[in-house]
Amino acid sequence: MSIVQQQIKLKKVSQGNYLMRNVLRHNVVFNEGARGDAAYILTEGKVEISGNIEGHKKVFAVLKPISIFGEMALFLDDNMRTATAIALEDSKVIEVTKDDLDEFMRASPKVIASIITVLVSRLKSTTKKALKVPSVGMGVVRMLDLFASNNTTVLRYDTTVKALADTFVTTTDRIEQYIHGLADQQLLAVGRDEHDCRVIRIRERNLLHEVMKNKQE
Repeated sequence: MSIVQQQIKLKKVSQGNYLMRNVLRHNVVFNEGARGDAAYILTEGKVEISGNIEGHKKVFAVLKPISIFGEMALFLDDNMRTATAIALEDSKVIEVTKDDLDEFMRASPKVIASIITVLVSRLKSTTKKALKVPSVGMGVVRMLDLFASNNTTVLRYDTTVKALADTFVTTTDRIEQYIHGLADQQLLAVGRDEHDCRVIRIRERNLLHEVMKNKQE
């Protein structure tokens, strides 16, 4: 069980802030292509994660407790579901909204690393076509915004670029284009630290807000 799964479960038990849903066997939790505003934590039962590959169903994973799923939609620009989740048996899930997740991460900065690990692991186990990100640029901004909102504003360049490329199933060159584009807007700075390691410095604490404001101008 990861840090994020352990601590969200504890918060649910101790404070009762999250909605527990009963999902009957063969019922759909969410469909690929639908808009999503919540992630789910499977506490009882079994859930199948699948997608449509060239007109054929492809099963990506069969999840057992305790597993988090549906979190990708919270990080994508259009909040679209990249897969379908169906209960294989009567199940129970905890529903975690974007606001819940943001609040939880503000209280627990260590969770960020766990979330990225989950995303990278899941994306690596699927096909690129199945989990194509509608807007890689905004996905990158959302990820960096998570770091900034948790007071982590200096990131190692090579590690960050590679992790983002893995997460969004794209090339490091493409991620670097987005990073340097944000630097051109003076929202980020690319330089070196006191150990002469290349780093990304996030200049804006509310990076997502600043990017959206610049788009509207």
